[in-house]
Amino acid sequence: MPGERNEDNEEEVFEFDCPECGRHIVGEADRCPGCGTEFVIEEVPMIECPSCGKDCPMESDACPSCGRSLVDEGENELRQEFPSLVAEVKPLLIVSKDHDVEVGEGRRLIDKAVQAGKQRDLATAVQMVKEARASIKAALDDRLDAEEGNLNKLVDVVSRSGADPKEVSESLVALRGLRGNGDIEGALEAAAKGRKAAERSSGKYLEASDMVESLSRLIGVCDQFYLDTREAKRMLVEARDAGEHGDWGMMGILARKGREQLLRSLPEATRGEMRKAKNQLLDAKADGKDVRTLVKVLKAAGVAMNREMYDQTLETLSDFKDELKRL
Repeated sequence: MPGERNEDNEEEVFEFDCPECGRHIVGEADRCPGCGTEFVIEEVPMIECPSCGKDCPMESDACPSCGRSLVDEGENELRQEFPSLVAEVKPLLIVSKDHDVEVGEGRRLIDKAVQAGKQRDLATAVQMVKEARASIKAALDDRLDAEEGNLNKLVDVVSRSGADPKEVSESLVALRGLRGNGDIEGALEAAAKGRKAAERSSGKYLEASDMVESLSRLIGVCDQFYLDTREAKRMLVEARDAGEHGDWGMMGILARKGREQLLRSLPEATRGEMRKAKNQLLDAKADGKDVRTLVKVLKAAGVAMNREMYDQTLETLSDFKDELKRL
């Protein structure tokens, strides 16, 4: 009947409370319809005027709305450092996005820095941006380590296929040189070029390898929620063994089967974890904790679940658990 929804359908609609005014919000929203609070990370560093409450650019000496001075004794150095740090982090975020490097932790730290800046807690804001910078750089370094290892492996794979690995070897040398010079984007582009060259003679290996890595990541996330991964782990071991023996077709088949086996159990498990996370959010809010970042993470999980991207939902809920521990 109209207006009736079963329990499963209710769980598929993402709902949350605005951390500022408490208004209940249903669906995907970027801004609270009640108080106007944005649920996205701001890119421009802002502070809140202590007199009129308006948002002002961090570099402003006075509020453009009421004219009150925004400069307190001892703040000048921090006020100058914060925007420069943000400017340094922004290109790292762009590179991460362009090359699909996961930097969720860094983004959440930037979000906290923005909130601290608006509350005029500049010392915390600067510290958060520094931690964000370190987190994003670490993620990029991990990615480059993986890319270097992949190209090393691809040189061998291409050689075994009877093709000339020269282009892949040249890309590997270029990656190392660019990375040594601090050119992260150039190094990632060199890795992509080497991978593309290898695809012409070892496409099956690359496809199977990607499947194996995808299964491995999913198993790691599922383990955090104590899901049964024993069968998937067995298939992962067999897939890797097939790869070691050059049977890339079987390597891909086993990895795909392992992932499909896990994915079948995710819808029900994910709905249960979403319910748990919503309750934890309410408990944290009742305890007077700052739950703004939690709201944003849970919102992202809800969006992924609504789109039936259950593996991504679970990954985001893992981030939620990590953020909850920090409160």
